[in-house]
Formats: sequence, C-alpha cells, structure tokens
Amino acid sequence: MNEASKALLMNAVKEWNKFAAERERMRTIAMEVSAITQRVVLESLNFMKTQNVDVECTGIEAMKIMGHPVLIEPVVEAQFPNVKTRVNMTCSGATRSIIVNSNGSISAGGNPFMFDQFKKGIPESFVTNSAEFVSDAFLFIARNQGQEQKTPEVKAG
Repeated sequence: MNEASKALLMNAVKEWNKFAAERERMRTIAMEVSAITQRVVLESLNFMKTQNVDVECTGIEAMKIMGHPVLIEPVVEAQFPNVKTRVNMTCSGATRSIIVNSNGSISAGGNPFMFDQFKKGIPESFVTNSAEFVSDAFLFIARNQGQEQKTPEVKAG
C-alpha cells in the first residue's frame, strides 16, 4: 500500500473517531440532562400531590399522572457525520423536548444556557418549562379522561 492510500484511510479513521467521540460526549450530556430533568419533574409531581391530584411520585422510576406514566428519555440520533441530541418528556398526549446543541448549550424554553452552568445550578426557566410540561400532561389527561375508552373490535365474517 502506498503512502497516499494510507493517508486517505487514516483520514477516514480520524473522521470516524471524531464522530464516535462526539456521539459519546453527547450521550453523556443527554443522560445527565435526563437525570436532572427527572428530579425536577419529580419535584413538580410532589407539589401536585400536595394539592390532592392523583399522581404517583415515589421515585423517578415510578412517576404517573392520573395513572399515566411520565417518561423522560435521552435520545441520541447519530448518523455519520451528524449527532442530534435531545431529552423527550412524554405523558399521555403531552410531549416536550429539551434540545442539547453540539456546542453544549441547552434549549428548554427561554434562553439557551450552557451545560456547565446547568450542572452548577438549574435555571428558573428550566424549572418553569418542566412545570409547564407537568401542567400540560395533567390538563390533557383531565380533558380526555372519558374519551380514552377502547373502540369495539369489528369481526370479519
């Protein structure tokens, strides 16, 4: 193999390694953002419980609003050479996404803030965004409580 071929292949490997490192960095950030989000949402649910709302909030693994599970999941979409990262919050028909940008900034309602700042102290806009999600989920479920009945199966024949 000649030097030009080796250099070409080494460049491809370097690009791949750069992509793999970025994917892991973003996965780590998404996992941390997800864990912090879970704690903030749990706090909102605990408040809702003090208001006699039907919520389950014994821990981050068991969060429910009126019997509907609250899911907070990191999502990393990595397709060479791009990595897109977010944290999805879902409960029944309510959904929100927290976007983690490649420069380490986080967009979650309000002005973006840097991940390093986020680890030191959770911005008020982030707490408000999480509370809005809990409120949206609660109101969505309350509005649709009677409409979520199964439709009868139609049998062929």
